[in-house]
Amino acid sequence: MSLDLDGEEHVLEETKFKEYCAEFIKHSQQIGDSWEWRNVKDSADGYMSKTHFQVKGRGVSPDIGEITNDSDEITFTYVEESLDDSQAAGICVASEVIRYEYHVLYSCSYQVPVLYFRACFLDGRPLTLDEIWNGVHECYRERLWQGPWDTITQQEHPLLGQPFFVLHPCRTNEFMASILSSSHKGNRSTNYIISWLSVVGPVVGLHLPLSYAKVKSDTTSAD
Repeated sequence: MSLDLDGEEHVLEETKFKEYCAEFIKHSQQIGDSWEWRNVKDSADGYMSKTHFQVKGRGVSPDIGEITNDSDEITFTYVEESLDDSQAAGICVASEVIRYEYHVLYSCSYQVPVLYFRACFLDGRPLTLDEIWNGVHECYRERLWQGPWDTITQQEHPLLGQPFFVLHPCRTNEFMASILSSSHKGNRSTNYIISWLSVVGPVVGLHLPLSYAKVKSDTTSAD
């Protein structure tokens, strides 16, 4: 069984998870979105990974992005992964450059994907949990504080054994059930990873280019 769209359970098997990830990465490579699959040494396990720089400040060089703000509001833009730390450091004297690393893993316990991430300044100082929360857009904060499904916590990366932040997956099946059922009724081909990441990613500053919405999954689901 993979995704039982007619039943109450919408379980994602690990083999399907990897197939969806392969489709996702294929499109990522086509558009230069920098996602890749990383295998764990001496293990059959692996995960999707992406790294990018985010600029926090009031002004950004035109070579990087278009954000300029004359008010006191904090602004953000994104920098391509191809920049190294020294290039990113020279973007704007008034800006703080943050290096974000995102990992998508499979949870055997919940049978869903899980988003792990970590962030640090270019001097190597990691962001604290408070700083991560301060970076969450206010439109998400109230819901995050009230609901446990996507609460941000810090825990050990299950494959790397290093501290990462994570969006808790305990209710992923619940909200994905509605998405998958809607797609199934409309006879639309759905890539689980794309649908899921488009929901949880923006909470922590990870936005998918619109072209992902056009990706049609070749992975079949159980009726």
